[in-house]
Amino acid sequence: MQEWTSDFSAGNAEKVHLRNDGTVVFSIESEPGGPEYLWFNLKVAAKSDAPIWFMVENALNAHQTNERWSISRPFFSTDGKNWIRCIDSRFGKEGIAKQGGDPVFRFRSPIVADTLYTAYFQPFTLSDLETYLQAISTRENVSVSVLGQSEEGRDIPMVMLPSIGASEDTQTIWIVTREHPGEAPASFVCQGMIEALLSDEYKSLRQKFSFKIVPILNVDGVEAGYYYHNAKGVNLARDWVDFEAVETRALKSALEQDTTGPGIPFVVNLHSSNDPSKGHFFLKIPSRNLSVEDAERQKAFYKYAGRQHDQIQGNAPVILKDIPGIMGNVLYEKYGIYVLYFESNYSRGADGSDVTVESLLEVGEALVNAVALVTLGEPQ
Repeated sequence: MQEWTSDFSAGNAEKVHLRNDGTVVFSIESEPGGPEYLWFNLKVAAKSDAPIWFMVENALNAHQTNERWSISRPFFSTDGKNWIRCIDSRFGKEGIAKQGGDPVFRFRSPIVADTLYTAYFQPFTLSDLETYLQAISTRENVSVSVLGQSEEGRDIPMVMLPSIGASEDTQTIWIVTREHPGEAPASFVCQGMIEALLSDEYKSLRQKFSFKIVPILNVDGVEAGYYYHNAKGVNLARDWVDFEAVETRALKSALEQDTTGPGIPFVVNLHSSNDPSKGHFFLKIPSRNLSVEDAERQKAFYKYAGRQHDQIQGNAPVILKDIPGIMGNVLYEKYGIYVLYFESNYSRGADGSDVTVESLLEVGEALVNAVALVTLGEPQ
């Protein structure tokens, strides 16, 4: 190995070295705020005539360990732009370590090149977001603005899709993505939702509602290559009681402004997970905590979304933990605003198929279709 680096947007790796057998060995860097780590993203120059094996030394204590590593197949690129999944990966003890050492995660590049990028999932960086926002900003009925600033002073972008023929009674649906910065698949789901909302097929939905979309809330964490926290070490997904983070406070303030008008019918909160027993799944707010109307609406979301795409697991939601600091609990208790939590899987859909960027975009459209069916009652 000639050289390596993770000193670029969303980069994360440390202790990189080349083993005698040609394996590139590295660890995932820790981050401020706690022991949760998972995301990695690095570039290496390692000339080889055969596909190179990579190994994560500290895989055992990562946020999604053991059997979750068993379905993980990281991505590779030769230019940092075009990505392909690896085919070979394994989690377990190896060599002398079998006698008592920790298991490691090994995966092999599907391509041979002098320079390779590898990441836990295909990255969606701040630069990627900027490029996409520039592309859609010229389209009709699209406004790109700023929600607020991050702890490190970065702008937090917001996309506004005003209702077509808006009136004083028009309600606003919010979509919030990347509270956890390493959950890159959620950004592609969000992009799929935006594209669907801008299409003629869902014009009736845009005639009834406005949409405000936060495509990346944790901008500092994404830039730094963190998995779970912001620059201050705060888990934004659980910061809805203490409001330690400026990002959470900015979102809370903006949401509160919309509660003073016609209101917010619900918020869509997009996350990612790698549970091998599930595909793309929902987090269910216990029915006892909801009004009868909202409990029925929640059930309808799952049913319709599950029918729209084979990778969505709509019939087996996971119960949302009863933690006071989670957005869904706070917004419902204080404002009566329901939060629809959706977890996209990094690796495998509910039907067992591979998750790809293309399938995530399709899943985003499927969610919009479910929203239309639940709110409009029209076949889509």
